[in-house]
Amino acid sequence: MNDLLITFADFHFLRPLFLWAILPLILLGALLAYINKQQSGWQSVLAGHLYKHIISQSHAKKVRQPLWLLTLGWIIATLALAGPTWERLPQPVYQLHSGKVVLMDMTMSMRATDIKPNRLARARYKAIDLVKQISEGETGLVAYAGDAFTISPLSSDGQNLTALIPSLSPDIMPIAGSEPALGLKAAIELLQNANYPQGEIFWITDGIDNQQMKEMSELLNSSPYRLSILAVGTEEGAPIQMQNGELLKDNNGSIILPKLNPTSLKSLARQGGGRYAPMQADNSDIEYLVDQSTLSRDEQQTDEDSGNKPANDNFGDKWQEMGPYLLLLLLPFAAYSFRRGLLGVVLLGLLLPIYTPEASAGLWQDMWQTKDQQGLKAFNEQNFDEAAQKFDDPLWQGSALYKNQDYENALKAFNKVDSTEGRYNQANTLAQLGKLPEALKKYDEVLAQQPDNEDAKANKAIVEKLLEQQQSEDQQKSDQDQKNNDQDQQQDESDEQQQDQQSDDSQQQNSDQQDQQDQQQSDSQGDDAEQQEQNQKNDEQQKSEEEQQQESQEQESQAEESDAKEGDQEQQAQQMQEQELSDEEKEQMQRMQNLLNRVPDDPAFLLKRKMQIEAQQRKRESPPGNLQRNW
Repeated sequence: MNDLLITFADFHFLRPLFLWAILPLILLGALLAYINKQQSGWQSVLAGHLYKHIISQSHAKKVRQPLWLLTLGWIIATLALAGPTWERLPQPVYQLHSGKVVLMDMTMSMRATDIKPNRLARARYKAIDLVKQISEGETGLVAYAGDAFTISPLSSDGQNLTALIPSLSPDIMPIAGSEPALGLKAAIELLQNANYPQGEIFWITDGIDNQQMKEMSELLNSSPYRLSILAVGTEEGAPIQMQNGELLKDNNGSIILPKLNPTSLKSLARQGGGRYAPMQADNSDIEYLVDQSTLSRDEQQTDEDSGNKPANDNFGDKWQEMGPYLLLLLLPFAAYSFRRGLLGVVLLGLLLPIYTPEASAGLWQDMWQTKDQQGLKAFNEQNFDEAAQKFDDPLWQGSALYKNQDYENALKAFNKVDSTEGRYNQANTLAQLGKLPEALKKYDEVLAQQPDNEDAKANKAIVEKLLEQQQSEDQQKSDQDQKNNDQDQQQDESDEQQQDQQSDDSQQQNSDQQDQQDQQQSDSQGDDAEQQEQNQKNDEQQKSEEEQQQESQEQESQAEESDAKEGDQEQQAQQMQEQELSDEEKEQMQRMQNLLNRVPDDPAFLLKRKMQIEAQQRKRESPPGNLQRNW
């Protein structure tokens, strides 16, 4: 009843001036009535109750045209020209950044083998495909079993997530069990801490217990984020095969057989304003989940299967015209005008849409669909390149180019739209092109016209943060370049000083050797004659010893020069490092390096240690509750 009242409240005519065309119909009807009344001259002489008995009515038996059909057809045609409508069309407005979280079920039931090789392997492949399919915004990753842990915070680096997903398994989870409510709560907190007013959670799971439905429903009712579910597994189920090949059993020794219950998951997806999709062999399930409206889950009250229409808050000022549908009511009147050809007209109307010659398919489509309708069809089929060529509406054309990541041409198309939606999309496109200052100006223009535009406020805050980060990085880069230049200059000066010092040392050493030789010659000349004879005998031996000594001194000199050079370089590097780092920082760096050398290069091990530390901290802060099941 409320929907019906809303429909009547929105009912209006797009071209109400055409309703004046009913006035000639009234005048024509009055004229025909007057002519019909004056069709015999005796009416002005005889009384009305005598006229029908005296005057013969044989001329009235002739066939008369059904003027009421003309009147009805005239009214229908006039209403169709006036353009009745009551439904607004959605405008293609996209958010610059939207937060998304992939929530993965890491319970032991994911090792069930009802799909090959098992649920876990297929879920990890699907999670990687999902991350790759998400082309815009930031994406985070949360895994849960008996407790929930943030594997990766929100980031636009999808490669980081695809590198972490293969390391996830139930064996690295610190606490066994199945607590999807904790996982959903962690995903919601991840989006809230990043200040995202709108976002989406993609939940990859193989089921939920009925006892957990109430808690999940309460979380969804209090959350502004949309929940979409990818179901893994089959309703028949299969045993859980452990890594050692054994089958998981319960406390009674019975083999556990987890089965998928799609009814509960569909209910949660419907309540969360998202979509439910069972796992498929191709990529159609991922495309179905990702390809959703940009409306928030508050605006998208139910999914497309429920049949309810979304709220109109984010709809534009274009309305769905119903006038052409009224023209279908004129077909019987047109057929009646042919009289004997009535059957042929009906058959022609039924067979004409079936005949679609391929040679003139483009012309044939132009006969029955406008360019915008053809473009919308291609847009819904995700053929954005063809849609951009078909659209005449610059807003839709820019949207197709935007989805096709052709931001330059999308900006040109959006510049042709002089409206708030056009400026909003211009701002988003400028941000995608990296023109952050220009994007901020466009957001200011949008907020000047629509101060309550929450999407523009959120995107503006993100762009301001990105701009500050970019300016900070540029400043750090400039400071680093200046620092490197200063270090290079100091290094050059130190090298020059070292070369001068080495040259002075070499000259001093040569001078000492020359003085020593001169002193030895003067001593030898002052000896006695007897000593001269002895010295002459020992000349050759002394000369050979001097040559050997000189060679050894040269080698020692070269070694000393090399050691001095290396020592000066090490001392200089150490002095530069000591100038940059304090004693505490050097000790901390040394401890950090020692710890890093001890850490194995294994992502799964690192994730396991990280989650174990978090689990221990949580256990100290608050004891864990009772788990529903340990698999």
